[in-house]
Amino acid sequence: MSNGILSQLKARQVPLGVRQSAARGVLPVGQEELLAILILLQDDPEPQVSQTARETLANEFSDELLKRIVESDSTPLEVLEFFGRPPLRSNQILESLIQNKATPDSTIASLAERVAAGLMEVILINLMRLLRSPFILESLERNPNSTPDIKRRLKEIREEFFEKRNNFIPIHRTKAEDKALERAQAASAEEPEESTALVVYSEVIREGEDVTHLTLNSLADDGFGSFEEMGEEEKLSTIQKIARMTVAERVQTALKGNREERVILIRDANRIVASAVLESPKLTDTEVESIAVMKNVSEEVLRLVGTKREFAKSYTVIHSLVKNPRTPIGTSLTLLNRILTSDLRSLARNKNVPEVLRKTAQRQLQIRTAPRESK
Repeated sequence: MSNGILSQLKARQVPLGVRQSAARGVLPVGQEELLAILILLQDDPEPQVSQTARETLANEFSDELLKRIVESDSTPLEVLEFFGRPPLRSNQILESLIQNKATPDSTIASLAERVAAGLMEVILINLMRLLRSPFILESLERNPNSTPDIKRRLKEIREEFFEKRNNFIPIHRTKAEDKALERAQAASAEEPEESTALVVYSEVIREGEDVTHLTLNSLADDGFGSFEEMGEEEKLSTIQKIARMTVAERVQTALKGNREERVILIRDANRIVASAVLESPKLTDTEVESIAVMKNVSEEVLRLVGTKREFAKSYTVIHSLVKNPRTPIGTSLTLLNRILTSDLRSLARNKNVPEVLRKTAQRQLQIRTAPRESK
């Protein structure tokens, strides 16, 4: 997209006639660029131009169009910043704005202080952004719309990554730091002392229980092919290496590690670590589909899978989540409308899912099939 006219507008080099045409929205440019132009023209020194630009901006862009624009990583910075300022638009637009990686951290921080709890959850999902820009965390902490659960998660992040300074590892490390960490891990691997770090997620861990083999059993329960293909020593080596890591190191591994490490860390007892796996740029669709059927992960992980738009686009994922008895009931009920009638029929008979979900599926099935039955 050409930014020529935008640059000229900023430099006050565009003739009045062109500015008037632009304010009416009749310039031959793309929607993203036109939106940026109109935003700039709102402050035009010519009152008629600025007023026309405001009217065009208010009347010519539907929420659906604005949503598509703000979720694009090619949208001009002026547009992203504009929609982060009051008066705020619909939650649908704001959610797309928050999830856009091109949105400036300063804009996210501004939103974090005033959005509703649901959008605070969306901001919290992006752990990498929070670690990169701690002032976003501070804005979230000041938000009066926070819920007890959000406050708990904010406290966990602050304690693990900003108060335990000796445990904090930046998301972006130098090669020298990476090598130093590798040497430290190699040295610790030679020590006979066993780690007490809890790697696998479990609601009940008995004192003295062998966490390494508990992790292996958990992996076997979910039948991960590539992990099962590894030799016993290789499996144990991977698990023991992770068990010696601090929380911050496990988050780093969750974001940048390989598939086998993600398979283990998605079950981590620390929800911050497990959630970080879902932020990994290496995470594949197949892995997400596997996570959606897991019985040995925390409910928080399954809730996040159902919340993230890029995951919930997959019918396989949402169908697996709804069938998974461990999925939070609120998440399952939200996804129920997207389940095909044939699958809804099976769900209505499934005694492994919560009763409220099964009964809701039965009611929806009756509604969907009633017209055909009445003929």
